[in-house]
Amino acid sequence: MGEKEQRDFGRVSVPFTIRYRIYGELGESWHEIATINISAGGMRFRTDDLIEIGSQLELEIALPGSPAPLVVQGKVVWSQALGAGASENGVQFMAMTPEQHEHVDSLVR
Repeated sequence: MGEKEQRDFGRVSVPFTIRYRIYGELGESWHEIATINISAGGMRFRTDDLIEIGSQLELEIALPGSPAPLVVQGKVVWSQALGAGASENGVQFMAMTPEQHEHVDSLVR
């Protein structure tokens, strides 16, 4: 029998525009990309850079119906090298307010 994947939150495969920067990175420059999928607990995205597991990120997520981007902290919980320096990454949201959590959750229901 195969393993069953268990998740705490439903997710949706919609390309939301996000900006992120890595805490502690020299200059902490912003990178703009699109999500592969997102849930109230985290998201998955592809980038042209390798990001180390455990890296702390500041994220700005442009969500429909929001006048301003959602700003949250996240932690890279998995990263897969894709070649040529690119990677696909799983980020767990950290310290979201109940309002932020509800907003993201309402989009993926």
